[in-house]
Amino acid sequence: MDLMKLRLEDGLGKVLLQQFLNFWPYYVGALVMLYLTHSISSELPFMAKELADLVKDKSGSIDTSLFFWVALGIITFRTSSRLLFFYPARVFEKNMRMDILKRIENSAPQRYQNYSSGQLFQVLYTDIEQMRAFVGFALLQLGNVTFALFVLIPKIYQFSPSLVWAIIPMLASSLLFIFFVGKTRHHHRKALDYQGDVQNYIMEVYEGKKTIKNYHAEESFLSLFKDKSFKELLSSYKAGVAISFSVPLIPLGVGLSFIWGSYVIFSEGLGATSLVLFSGFAFLFLEPLHFISWIGIVFVSSFAAWGRIGELLGDLKKETDEEVFLKKENPSGETERKLWEEGSFSVKFWEEKLSFSVDKGKWTSLIGNTGCGKSVVLFQAAHILRNKGEKVSLVAQSPYIYNDTLLANIFLGKKPSENELQEGFDLLTLFGLDFLAPTREELFQLKVGEHGKRLSGGQAKRLCLVRSLLSGADWFIWDDPFSSIDVLLEKEIVEKLKVLGSLKKKTLILSTHRISTVRFCDELLFFEKEKGIIEGGETERLLHLGSKSKTYEYFEKQMV
Repeated sequence: MDLMKLRLEDGLGKVLLQQFLNFWPYYVGALVMLYLTHSISSELPFMAKELADLVKDKSGSIDTSLFFWVALGIITFRTSSRLLFFYPARVFEKNMRMDILKRIENSAPQRYQNYSSGQLFQVLYTDIEQMRAFVGFALLQLGNVTFALFVLIPKIYQFSPSLVWAIIPMLASSLLFIFFVGKTRHHHRKALDYQGDVQNYIMEVYEGKKTIKNYHAEESFLSLFKDKSFKELLSSYKAGVAISFSVPLIPLGVGLSFIWGSYVIFSEGLGATSLVLFSGFAFLFLEPLHFISWIGIVFVSSFAAWGRIGELLGDLKKETDEEVFLKKENPSGETERKLWEEGSFSVKFWEEKLSFSVDKGKWTSLIGNTGCGKSVVLFQAAHILRNKGEKVSLVAQSPYIYNDTLLANIFLGKKPSENELQEGFDLLTLFGLDFLAPTREELFQLKVGEHGKRLSGGQAKRLCLVRSLLSGADWFIWDDPFSSIDVLLEKEIVEKLKVLGSLKKKTLILSTHRISTVRFCDELLFFEKEKGIIEGGETERLLHLGSKSKTYEYFEKQMV
């Protein structure tokens, strides 16, 4: 199934229709299997009555092998119907997860910044799994109930029309159950929301343990965690109350049907063995009707999950005010791309428009006091470059490391050639990471742990820089890249990067507070909070000893 054709924004009805069209041979086959299952099963009550008549009369014989073949047919067709339903549901789950993940990866981070990691995980795992249960289990059992009614009721009517009315209490109790369960939909939605919050607290506490040592703060965290956990429990309990009180309706309906059926059999003089036949049909009805209870629960939970998925998709589709501004001020048409050779940017800086340009193929540093807005400018520049179709690699202040090998982290799913492997090893050596393992192979296979917890903060940052250099980008945007590296190692790294192919003839824009880093750059831009760029130009000129530049004054204490 083509991921690009999974149009989740069209609504659940169209998505289900699309799913059926993509897998119609499976669903048609499953429906045929369900029909055969109930057709064969409908013969069992008559066979049971015949056996009861033989026992009562103490005469004749019966071919017991027939029971074996009927049982084998039921097992075969029932199992086949489940397999034919469940496989498309698993594919649906995989495709939906990949589709949403792809949308997140291709969206600007601002679009989902209000979603915590726990909430995103809740959508990508729990909510999508709930939709798989809906497409697989719930729709299967809905078909199961439909065919049971379609096949079994005519069989009962054929034996005695009056017995059909005796089935009504079973059906009515099942419908009442679905009605009561449907009233709990908003509680299911709240439970899913709180579950996402609880998951996020769990994720954040173990991430925080890596660096936070002020253990006195844990008591407040536990209070917050307890509050969210209680709200999740309370919402789940409220959702379950209606289910708990309405579940007994099913056996109540079965009991009333048995009483009604017994009365009909007695009134019409159908004989005691007819009660065996009716009991057999009641049992055959009971199995699909029993699943009606679960169908109701799955339907309610799935609609709640679909609502959460829809909200995320809506936010991912909607451009933020910042994106609209950047697109307007930095058009990416063919004419504008020709002018792009100058490397000009127009960004939003403290709610005001700020324009600047960098020379392509050179290194430009952004300096300024902490909190002046350098990181915001870098992220907007990366967004502009991406919109223009440029190959850009961004390394933020917080390293992005995931729980896998070091090799997987620097190549991100790409299958590297031997030359690329050697280049990666050379860069790891250059950045002082080769000491983590005795050999190249062991270094590549080193498990870095969740969020890179087996690495120090500086090692994780350097690993991200290596990954950036191996990305094949033309533009490199690094936010304070060398802050965790001593000056001597920084000097060695930069001098070699200047001659290596990784950054040769490439454009680098970085932010920094260190004069040692600035000295390696060709040009600099000095930012001041709410004022914009107060100075810019060639680095060597602005740092000249006799210069009266603001840049020289800014770094004067460091130079001393």
